Amino acid sequence: MASPIEWVINKISQGADLVLLDRPAADLIVVRATGDRNGAVLAGVIGVRTEITATHVQPLFASGSPPAFIVNIPTTTPWRGDAIHLIHTSDAAFGSLGALARAAHLEFPGSYRERETDFFYTAIRDHTNVSGVSMTYDKVFRVERYKGDPLTIAMVNAYNVSAEDVRNARARYGDFDVAVKVNGHGSVTTAAVHAAATFGAQALTFGEMMSRLRH
Repeated sequence: MASPIEWVINKISQGADLVLLDRPAADLIVVRATGDRNGAVLAGVIGVRTEITATHVQPLFASGSPPAFIVNIPTTTPWRGDAIHLIHTSDAAFGSLGALARAAHLEFPGSYRERETDFFYTAIRDHTNVSGVSMTYDKVFRVERYKGDPLTIAMVNAYNVSAEDVRNARARYGDFDVAVKVNGHGSVTTAAVHAAATFGAQALTFGEMMSRLRH
């Protein structure tokens, strides 16, 4: 079985989005976006299957040339908040191989942020009753409020959010107060509302979440 970095290199060779320029270390590659002759991105590749913590990514930033992007294989592994904090404070970004391809087009690839998550993060941060927000996982926010207790909000990406979607989010990230529907279309089903209620949470749309932040 191929190692995570060998899998990534193979995918790059088969695809049309990135060009491999170099492999300076066992867990590092240098790539550029196809058609972009100016930019080169140093990316780290790890292979964590449980959850990604700061311990997993810290060695990549201990070298003289820290990466601007980190890819984990498999891409479904959740990124914990301490890993995200370390990556972002190191002027780097993280995500899938596809996200690396998008980041490679940027002037500063380390500034890349996943669009939906960044939208929700910004909307929550700018709410008038929010005093602070941090990421406990790649799709979970810890929200401090001026009025009201802190809230933990988990993003759920489904057209019609079901009871299974809510239960899967809890199994992946642990307890939360709100499961917020990411997709702007579809609905939050009654079954999802009831499933969330069984562990004291709510399943809400984006607009309902914004209202929930007020009280």
